[in-house]
Amino acid sequence: MKKSIVIAVSVIVAATAVAAGVFFYRDAQIKAEMKALLSSTDIYSGISINGIDVGLLSSEEAYTKLKTELDESFDDKFIEFHYGDETWSYNFKDFGVKNDIESAVKEAFEYGRDGEDAERYKTIKALEVTPVDIECKYTYDKTKVNEKINEVAAAVFVEAKDSTMSRENGTFVITDEQTGFEMDINAASENVITIIESMESGSVEITGTVTEPKVTREENEKATSLIGSYYTTFSPGSWGRDENLRVGCANINGTVLQPGEEFSMNEGLGPQTYENGYRNATVIVNGKYEDGLAGGVCQITTTLYNAAILAELNITQRSNHSLAVGYIPLGQDAAVAGTYKDLKFVNNTDYPIYIEAYTTSNKVVCNIYGHEEHDSTRKIEFENIVTATIPKPAEKVTEDPELPEGTREVTSYGKEGKKVATYKLVYENGTLLSREFFSNSTYIATADEVTVGTKKAEDAMSETNASSSAGNNSSTENSQENGSIFQ
Repeated sequence: MKKSIVIAVSVIVAATAVAAGVFFYRDAQIKAEMKALLSSTDIYSGISINGIDVGLLSSEEAYTKLKTELDESFDDKFIEFHYGDETWSYNFKDFGVKNDIESAVKEAFEYGRDGEDAERYKTIKALEVTPVDIECKYTYDKTKVNEKINEVAAAVFVEAKDSTMSRENGTFVITDEQTGFEMDINAASENVITIIESMESGSVEITGTVTEPKVTREENEKATSLIGSYYTTFSPGSWGRDENLRVGCANINGTVLQPGEEFSMNEGLGPQTYENGYRNATVIVNGKYEDGLAGGVCQITTTLYNAAILAELNITQRSNHSLAVGYIPLGQDAAVAGTYKDLKFVNNTDYPIYIEAYTTSNKVVCNIYGHEEHDSTRKIEFENIVTATIPKPAEKVTEDPELPEGTREVTSYGKEGKKVATYKLVYENGTLLSREFFSNSTYIATADEVTVGTKKAEDAMSETNASSSAGNNSSTENSQENGSIFQ
C-alpha cells in the first residue's frame, strides 16, 4: 500500500516536472518569436496595399514594387469632353492624378508598431488569420485640372459677333451676325473631379452660355435709308486745307452708332496732329484768322451738324464759331476746338445709324443713314433770325514811330457781332406742322485795327537831309568807282 502511494506520487511529481519544462520551453519560444517580430524592420506578413502583398518587404522594396504596379493602373483611364461632334480626350495622368504610395507604405510599415509589446504581438499574430489590405489613396493637381479645362474652354469659345455695315461704291455691304458660346468652367471642373474620384474613365458633356450679338443683319438692313444729308462748298487750291478736309472726312466716314450711343466729333476726327495727317491752314483764334494745324475741320463739323439736325438726331453739345463763316447761314455752324468745343449727338432712334463723309470737287458731303421713322412727306427747314447786333468795340490803335505824324492806316477791318435765334420748322404734305425754337448763336464783334504815325515833322526833315547828304557822297563814290572800272 505504501509502495503504491510512493509510486503514484513519483509519477505525479515527474509529470508535473515535465509539464513545467514544456511550459518553460514554450514560453521561451514565444518570447523569442515576440522579440523577433517586434524588432523587425520589415512590413509585417499579412499586409497588402491595394491587394498587392508587401509583407516581409522593407519600405523601400514595397515602394518600388507598388510604383511599378500601381502607376500602370492609370494608363487605361481617360476623361473625354464632348461638345457637338468634337471630342477632347485626356489621360488621368494629364490631370496630375497619382497614387500616394509613400503614405500607403508608411501606413503599412507602422501597422502593429503602436502600444505595449504584448498588444503589438497580438495584433501582428492576428494578421496570420485576418490579413489587412491598406488602400493606397491618390491625389490630383488642381492646377493641371484647371489648365486642361481651360484648354477645352478656349477651344469651344466663340465670341458673339455683331452684324456689320459698310458702304462700297455707293452700296451697303451687310454681314451676318454670329452667336457666341462660353463654357461653364465650374460645372466642367466638378464633373472632372467626380470622375477622378471614381477612379474609372468617364465623359463630360460640355455645357455653357450662348451669347447673343447686339446687332443683327435684320436691324442693319432696316437702317439703310438716307435720313439726313448736307453739303457745304469750299474753294480748292489751298493744299493744307484740302488735305485736312480729306483726312477729317475719312476719319469719321463709316462710323456706326447703335441706339443710345453718343458721337463725339473730336473723338471721330482723332488727334489733330501732323502725325495723323493734318496740315497747317487758316483757323480762327481769339476772333482772328491765323495759320494753324488742322484748319478746315470745322467745316466738316458744320456739315455733319446740319446732316444730324435734318435727321432729327438729339444734339447734346454744339458751339458756334466766334466769327461768322461764309459757307453756312448764321446760326447753323458748329465748331470744334481743343477739349472745350465739341459737336456731340445721340442716336435717339431704335436702329443703327451710319455716317458717310467725303469730299468731292469743291464740296464737303455728310450723309446719315438709318431707319426712317417719320412720314415720307416730312420735311425739315431752319429759320435763322438776327435778334441783336453787337457794335464793334473801339478801334485798336497801334503807334508806329517810323511813320510820319498824321499818317493813319487801317490794317484790319473789324466786324459787328450778332445774336441769332434758330427755329426748326416741320412740314408734312407741304403743311407747316410746327415752328419751334431750336438754338441760340452769338458771334462776337471785333474792332478795327489802325496804325498811326508818331514821327515829328522836324525829325522827318532831319532824316531827309541826312539821307540826301549820304546820297550825294554815295553818288561821288559810285562815280569814282565806275570811272576806275571803265578805265
